[in-house]
Amino acid sequence: MYVEPDEARRWAKKQKISFRSPIHVATAITAMQDRTARTTVLAWKARDGQLRNLFTFLRHRRRDAMGPWESEPDKNWRIESLNSDHYLLSLDASLERCDSIIDHVLESGVLRINGLEVRYSLEPVPRCHWAYRDQRASQGDSIRSPFARHSAEIREYWSFEAQPQRQWTEESESSSSLGRSLFTRLRFPLDRRSDRVGNLMIAGAEDGISCDLLKRNDRTLTLAVEADECISGAYSGTVWASHSGDEVHRRQIAIESGNTRITLETDVDSVGFEVFRVSDGQCVDRMSHQLVMEASFRMNVKLGPTLLFQDRKRGITHGLNPFHDISTVTVHADQDSPELDRRIRQQWLDHLSHWRESSARKRGNLVRFESGNLDQVVGHFLGILATDREPPSPIYFADPYCMESAKTPAQIKLWLDIFSATVGAPLRILCCTYSKGSGLPRWWSSLPRQIKSHVAVRIFSRHSNGRPAFHDRYLITPKREVILTNSVSGWGGSGVTFTTSPYGVYRAEAKRLWSMALGSRGADFLVEGLC
Repeated sequence: MYVEPDEARRWAKKQKISFRSPIHVATAITAMQDRTARTTVLAWKARDGQLRNLFTFLRHRRRDAMGPWESEPDKNWRIESLNSDHYLLSLDASLERCDSIIDHVLESGVLRINGLEVRYSLEPVPRCHWAYRDQRASQGDSIRSPFARHSAEIREYWSFEAQPQRQWTEESESSSSLGRSLFTRLRFPLDRRSDRVGNLMIAGAEDGISCDLLKRNDRTLTLAVEADECISGAYSGTVWASHSGDEVHRRQIAIESGNTRITLETDVDSVGFEVFRVSDGQCVDRMSHQLVMEASFRMNVKLGPTLLFQDRKRGITHGLNPFHDISTVTVHADQDSPELDRRIRQQWLDHLSHWRESSARKRGNLVRFESGNLDQVVGHFLGILATDREPPSPIYFADPYCMESAKTPAQIKLWLDIFSATVGAPLRILCCTYSKGSGLPRWWSSLPRQIKSHVAVRIFSRHSNGRPAFHDRYLITPKREVILTNSVSGWGGSGVTFTTSPYGVYRAEAKRLWSMALGSRGADFLVEGLC
């Protein structure tokens, strides 16, 4: 029968017998001695009054790696009430003590601190992975190392309770007391990683070695390595560099203490490295840098007195210096680059600009039409409807003044084309005004019922003053959310821009508005319908 090493270690510790892990000693950072740790617990008071774990984070590193200026850990729990429902608890102590606390939590499901009880619901077997310092965009949503100079080995116990995750999502979006300072102290971006809510994470710094890759003004890279003991042959590494999107250097090197100089044959704008343990091939550090090729500085030199504007209570409301001079200085870091490299970079930047705009247009993420291009606008709009139509999923089109816009045969034809392009899929039109005094809009009343049988219209106005209930224009299809900068009536004369939004905000708003009952006056809106 196979037993996870962590479970075997806890059992052996409880029985007071020694335990040797089958994992290679180089992969088990937790086996290292003389390590200091910080345990941080974010707890939430549930509706039943019990404190539940939202996230527990144990970070540990070598005691001597922290430097002689570090004070001894106070070894006492600190408890802070963030608001009526959230607590932040933290402890600085030895890794051995923090480990024993974690062992007790895994066995009992409860953390008891000074009369408080925090309850956990965790899977008994951890998932192990690594967190690197790498900031490359290609890393996507991977967790970054909580240590500035080291990557980290992660051991994570997962929770799959749905209620804390839902509660956390609601709280983090609505509560102003859970700000960025909390996540800085927690050392984990729980506001962006709600999938980790309820988890217990242990991060051990791979601090037996520290590496940095430096770029000088000449054509050289310097790999700076710091280690307390001889590491010859223990690590290998790969260093790479690129210029204008092309990789111009990639080389495997031996990792030695001190500085290793690497000569380049061309200028570079991006550099990076990876370090591997020779014993097991594990990547223990990874980092990349995008070099700054241009910097701008703004200088504000005051050459005269400042005029102060005061209110009637003699309070200063504004200050103005009419005799100042502001200048901007731009420093190009690649001025000394060889002519060939500089010209290649400029051509690459031009290509990148055109490629991004072209890609956005091909995907339909950004399409701009100037005035006088009504036929092109209509063709693009109908193309979206034809491409995205997935009966029986509804399509929402919001335009505050669309029911008053069809005043010419061309505009009526546009609506007929829209209705034709959406046959089979419910078309739900949201607007805010129409000519109530003269009954239904004449163009709408004149349309045959069979042409508009799949179309429904809702008019939303504020019943307090009759003003429009919303002002934004958008199109919601089963495949995308498109924001429009102009009403239908202005497409020909003023132009319009179509922007695809990835957020789904307007989709939620459209569904919320449409769910309101006709004739409703209980909310801020008066909801009417056309048929």
